Amino acid sequence: MTDDLAYPSVELILDLHEQIVAEGNTTEPGVRSEDAIGSALQYISEGFFGEVPETIHDKAVHLMRLLVAEHPFVDGNKRTALRTVVVFYMLNGYTFDYGDEIRALLHRFATNEAAVDTDTAVIYFRACARRN
Repeated sequence: MTDDLAYPSVELILDLHEQIVAEGNTTEPGVRSEDAIGSALQYISEGFFGEVPETIHDKAVHLMRLLVAEHPFVDGNKRTALRTVVVFYMLNGYTFDYGDEIRALLHRFATNEAAVDTDTAVIYFRACARRN
């Protein structure tokens, strides 16, 4: 599948994580799995087993979900996932103006990913994303 979207690279996500580590006094550095990051990017861009997230909002939700649930970093997974989604939208000409609800969603992805209604999350992301 080809689309006109720009995707962050593994290297960019690692850089975003390094920024988060540098900003937080208590954030422990370390990467547990670069493969998990690459896998998340592959899923949103190419899909797995014939299933590909279609819209930018679907892709953003699944990017966040996978970066949080797969815990590719020692610490700061939720913050890195959120910043990555903001950058993903930015790369594609959007501003992602989220509210406090995002914290609850990030927490649910981290603690009980299967219980998250991704369709509802997509609706929320669509409402938060504005074309520049």
